[in-house]
Amino acid sequence: MLEKLDPRQLQLPDLEIEEQDGALFESLPYSDFRRWVPENSIYTNALNQIPNLNRLSNVKCLSFLSYVGPDPKNTYFIEFPHSRLDHTLTVALITEEMLKQNGFSQDQINLGIVAALLHDIATPAYGDATKQVDPVNLHEENHWQKMLDKEGKDFIHQFGTEKMLDTIIKNQGVLGKVLDVSDRITYTMKDLSALQIIAPLETGQKSQILLRKINKIITRYPKIGNIYKTVGVDQRKPEVFFNDPQMLNVFLNLRAHLHQKLYMHPTNQAKDLFVSKAIGQLYSNDKSPILNPDNLRQMSDYELMKTLSKFYNRSAVVMHLNLVNWRAEFRKFSSIDRAKEEERMLKQKENIAVIGIKDCQGFNPATDYKVFDGHNYVDFKYYDISAADEIEKTADATRGIYLFWTDVSEKSEINDLIKTVLKIN
Repeated sequence: MLEKLDPRQLQLPDLEIEEQDGALFESLPYSDFRRWVPENSIYTNALNQIPNLNRLSNVKCLSFLSYVGPDPKNTYFIEFPHSRLDHTLTVALITEEMLKQNGFSQDQINLGIVAALLHDIATPAYGDATKQVDPVNLHEENHWQKMLDKEGKDFIHQFGTEKMLDTIIKNQGVLGKVLDVSDRITYTMKDLSALQIIAPLETGQKSQILLRKINKIITRYPKIGNIYKTVGVDQRKPEVFFNDPQMLNVFLNLRAHLHQKLYMHPTNQAKDLFVSKAIGQLYSNDKSPILNPDNLRQMSDYELMKTLSKFYNRSAVVMHLNLVNWRAEFRKFSSIDRAKEEERMLKQKENIAVIGIKDCQGFNPATDYKVFDGHNYVDFKYYDISAADEIEKTADATRGIYLFWTDVSEKSEINDLIKTVLKIN
């Protein structure tokens, strides 16, 4: 029989807490990277002199996306909380680390940091859902310069020209390739970490069957985020490559499954499509008095939702929660003609609201990343054909033409909103 202990007599072990001076702290999940950023660094100076950078703290990385369990009909969807600013700062810090470990000069490192800090600055409120309204005029890489006032331009000109930064932000040249790698590593690790909070990845748990592959990988490779340490740069070629092909294989598999189970999941694609339709009612790419590219790049998520809720005469908070927790029915088709035929049939049915058709193009599996085989730089897809083939099959599985619809016979706020947006009597 265990002896009962008086909690007042228990002694807690001494905790070694390392106190450091720093204005902000960032870390990369599933890695050894943890760092305090000091005051008066290039990072804090950018935040102080480029006000629009701070807006990203109120723009979520995944907008309305949520984990979709094995039984979507009985799932209460929970949104992810992490922001674009958290992502941006980590991308810049990891970019700095990769450039340092490859012997770049401090001037080049600073240029890479500034480009990383600016790469998402023009992301509109609600991110990818909003960009579907007007992909050209709302693409962040094409409009980042519009987010800089005179003070912001004076700040970036200390490190390079706008043309130099534009090249890097568009993932061109060596620094641009490093930024691309840093961006992908960061969002994969950050989103996986957030996913583990929303839907804990426990081995063998039946309710998490859709995440078993991800779970097994993370369990076996708990420090997969350290892949950034394996990134090499041959400045003479120039070439960006990975020194550990096996670690790259693991990373690309994780990223592929994350796209399949989260970003490209039809339930989440339906949410983005409907939100884009709701925004589209108020949008014009000129100087629309309600929504246009310029003001969408200045808004926070909440400010955009307030604008939508006012237009649709609803509570902003309730409307947001309803959209997060809404689910559409869907069907995948092999051709657009068959999807349109089914759409026509559904529109003839009473109380059925057709959200629309979406041609999902899938995602880039990134199997063309270079690896060093000891002698040459080789595309991963040629270095390990069978491993790359599995990753590419996962990417192919996300492609398809989807038709989304929902039954609006039940009286509810979300169904009323759907009928209003789609102009159904």
